[in-house]
Formats: sequence, C-alpha cells, structure tokens
Amino acid sequence: MDFKDYYKILGVEPTADDKAIKAAYRKLARKYHPDVSKEKDAEEKFKDASEAYEALKSADKRAEYDDLRKYGQHGQPFQGPPGWQGRGGGGFGGGQDSGDFSDFF
Repeated sequence: MDFKDYYKILGVEPTADDKAIKAAYRKLARKYHPDVSKEKDAEEKFKDASEAYEALKSADKRAEYDDLRKYGQHGQPFQGPPGWQGRGGGGFGGGQDSGDFSDFF
C-alpha cells in the first residue's frame, strides 16, 4: 500500500484546525464530485479527498494518522513501525494477517 499524505491531498498544513480541514474537504468535494466535474480523474480525486477527510476529521483518527505519517512519504510504499498492526482492528491498512478472498472459504 502506498502512503498518502492526507494533508497534502486536502491542501492544508498539519497544524490546521478542524474547521480548516472541513472547509478544504468541502471545497474539493464540490469541485471533484463525479456528478458535477467534467475532469477525467475527478472521481479518483473525490475518493482521495473523502479518504483524507475520514482520516483527519476525528481527533483520535488524526492522532493515529499523525503517528503513522512519520514512517511514510507520499507516493512511496508504506512501512509501519516494527510490530505495528493498527489499533482496534480498523484504520489505515490491513494487518499482517490479511489474506485473500479464498481464505474466507
């Protein structure tokens, strides 16, 4: 999985407050919404903005992302810190036990 710099995607500084993050997301969502935008990659940009906002909108998720951000660079494969598998089973990437669909059966 490639690391995505959510602050860069939204066009805000890491020190931005919740209000600035929400405003940046809304601006991008209006601009790139697939029903409105004619740009060829609008849907992808809309998805990236939504993903970034989801990660940064709550204090808990933002703190977790900020911790993980220390280990990744935009566009490079993400490598978490040694022993990291995500908190609470959710979050920003599958754990090491992620299997493929055939493992389900």
